[in-house]
Amino acid sequence: MSIQHAFTNDDDEHRLPLNPPGTRNISHLDGPLTSAIEHDNEFAQVLELASTLYHGPPRTDPSQGLTELQAIAYLRRALDAAEAIILTDSIELVAHAAAEYAADTASTAPAGETQEQRDQRISAHYYGVDPASDQIITSSFVAEAAVALRETVEKTRSKLFTAKGLRYLCPDTLNALSRGLITTKAAQEMVKQTQDLAPQDIARMEHSLLPVAKTASDASFSQRARRLHRKLDPVSAAERHESAKDARCVTVWDEPDGMAALKLYAPAQDVYSIYHTVKAFAGHDVDPDDTRTQAQCEADILCDALIDGWPDTGGTPLKPRVVVTIPAVEALVNPHRGLAELEGYGPIPIGVALRLAQDAPSMLRVLTDPWTGAAIDVGRKKYRPSVALKDLLMVRDRCCRFPGCRRTAQSCEVDHIDEWAKGGHTSGANSQLLCKRHQMFKHALGWQSIGRPDGSVCWRTPHGLNYVSVPGGVDDVSGFEHIHDRTPLLEVGMTDQVRRVLGYSDPTDPPERLAS
Repeated sequence: MSIQHAFTNDDDEHRLPLNPPGTRNISHLDGPLTSAIEHDNEFAQVLELASTLYHGPPRTDPSQGLTELQAIAYLRRALDAAEAIILTDSIELVAHAAAEYAADTASTAPAGETQEQRDQRISAHYYGVDPASDQIITSSFVAEAAVALRETVEKTRSKLFTAKGLRYLCPDTLNALSRGLITTKAAQEMVKQTQDLAPQDIARMEHSLLPVAKTASDASFSQRARRLHRKLDPVSAAERHESAKDARCVTVWDEPDGMAALKLYAPAQDVYSIYHTVKAFAGHDVDPDDTRTQAQCEADILCDALIDGWPDTGGTPLKPRVVVTIPAVEALVNPHRGLAELEGYGPIPIGVALRLAQDAPSMLRVLTDPWTGAAIDVGRKKYRPSVALKDLLMVRDRCCRFPGCRRTAQSCEVDHIDEWAKGGHTSGANSQLLCKRHQMFKHALGWQSIGRPDGSVCWRTPHGLNYVSVPGGVDDVSGFEHIHDRTPLLEVGMTDQVRRVLGYSDPTDPPERLAS
């Protein structure tokens, strides 16, 4: 992946037929009267519903409770509509400001430019990005809105997509949602099914479907919307298939109890070919003594094929790095309930971790704090200090330290919290892992990170929101400054075995029992 692609690719499968942000009209730029009228329309229904619920009498029978639940449903939809308007208006305001600044800097540096603005302008040129472009504005704003909403970037991006569609393509749908007449799911489906249609077809969709949306279930409405979309969409099924192939991907998500799921999105013929091949291997030469179920056999065959190669092929030459952190003190204190850490997933039973370690071609010795779980040092004898530092950060941070980013440590680079050019040291205390995209955010788009004495990093967004990032390797945050509940969570008996692991040469060094 090129550097430019890493910065500008939003991994967004949705594309609305809209002009870039900053070129669309919003009421806030049309004068105070227009702005005040729209503001009243946004929140009038919210205020009325909330006031009705607040001032209503205590419920005395189920029918009253059901009426209140219905009012809450209407209120939630009205809030979702208001959220959509706020999202779109906010990104337009950011885009207008960026466009004005870009116009000022088109030829020369603007008068009154601060040193911080100059550094950002130079960094943007270095990274080869345009801070006033649609993709960069959207990327930065979505990350900032995700901090405000305390949601993932992916969820916030999806909300913004729906918000743009409602605001600029489906105004009647937005109006119905703000009045609580249709569900948020129905509004999302309307935007999804109209994103590639002409304006007259969008109006026809709304005219035909909104009356249905007021009473139909979400599933029934979705079916009707898809059917009408197929009638109005001039693109053939073959063309849609070719377009859909561009979105093929492999995704992974975590499941409880040390499990995870893998999803392959690809052409149906390829997926079914893989599926039937696995089925055929599972049903071939079944061992009568094998106690596994059919589903278990199929899962094992697919894992073996991807990791070790299909039988009789000599296996795969790919041996990906698997990093497992095994806390020695925890294993000694309670080996039956102890947990290790699988990089990219999280806690797994120590027994599983030890079996993985048996097959590891090399071992990385990591010293962790026995109470917080944070990586303190990495044992290295052969590699340069920079390699040892990155190994430490990979175990300590585990992923990109940017708010909400979950890119793996392997895809990140070491970043100075306090910039090297301004006197920052190359050390564990002044370093963090950042992916390429979010290095650009920090240096070119006005995001700031400030190291704290307790090891956390405080991020400040371009518009003043604060977010505290704790290293991913930390299990117990009770000792961090921004956490006020410092109730001891772990008590460790200081046996001779534990003392040796901690490196205490004199048995009388620590107290007989230590509590975090």
